[in-house]
Amino acid sequence: MQSDELKELKGLCKNEQCFNKLKKIVSDLKNQKKEKERHLELLESAIRTDYDSILITDLQLEEPGPEIVYVNEGFCKMTGYSKDEVIGKTPRILQGPKTDRKVLDKLKERLSNGQCFFGQTINYRKDGSTFVNQWDIHPLTDKEGNITHWVSYQHDITERKEAEKQYINTKIEFDELREETHRTLIDVDVQGNIISANKAFRSLIGYKKDELRGIKIWDLLHEKYLTSLKHRFDQADEHAFFNDKEFKGIIKHKSGLPIQVKGTSRLFKLKNETIIRAEVENISLQKKVMETLNKRCHELGEKLESN
Repeated sequence: MQSDELKELKGLCKNEQCFNKLKKIVSDLKNQKKEKERHLELLESAIRTDYDSILITDLQLEEPGPEIVYVNEGFCKMTGYSKDEVIGKTPRILQGPKTDRKVLDKLKERLSNGQCFFGQTINYRKDGSTFVNQWDIHPLTDKEGNITHWVSYQHDITERKEAEKQYINTKIEFDELREETHRTLIDVDVQGNIISANKAFRSLIGYKKDELRGIKIWDLLHEKYLTSLKHRFDQADEHAFFNDKEFKGIIKHKSGLPIQVKGTSRLFKLKNETIIRAEVENISLQKKVMETLNKRCHELGEKLESN
């Protein structure tokens, strides 16, 4: 601690023993703060490739809540708000006329039931401009397992949406879009044959491009999900099962290790065939992040209680 801080602390104490005790408490709190900040930086770094923004709110869902208690620099960059401008406010400041009410209702319903939420809608920056925001919201719990906060991983997918529109309208080259994007994508035909997978997907499962030739999509799944997916491909109505649908499951890495994933699938009507494009997210990493966050919150709470 700086000498000025020590003088101020000493002025608050009646004797040397009290001063030494208070000095130790302040020093411990500062170290805990630094440790917490370091862990947050590590956690943000771990998911930076998938999400631009992290936002944590309290539990209250009814207006005027929930109250924002933490945002990272990615949130500030994405929305144009500073941390001081949003701490204590509600995420509703990002909503506007084009924000989909149905999506918000679904979000509230799932959180009210203690469930995670994955979705997207139009949000508004501080300057009034719009962007397409994708949320991935999870509960934070205390050591008794009670939900205390919500952590929201957010991603500006405006460019992705525009790229998809351009792709559909101008039929740009399939491989060009797929390889240049940072998304994790795999394309299959309506018989389940893997047409292609971008570099991010191949890295996720550990296969080379040539190794995926002749493989059906269900060959990559854990046996628990194999039969149900094959059944869907046996149905005549691809639109009902694969267009704008969310999914969760377990895929197998080439080494045999299971990887928990979720994502969305869409249909693309080309001249001579229909392609099912799946965008995949690795949620095994996200679960590890949540476990670490919860553990650190518990440890910090216990330390503060003991002091």
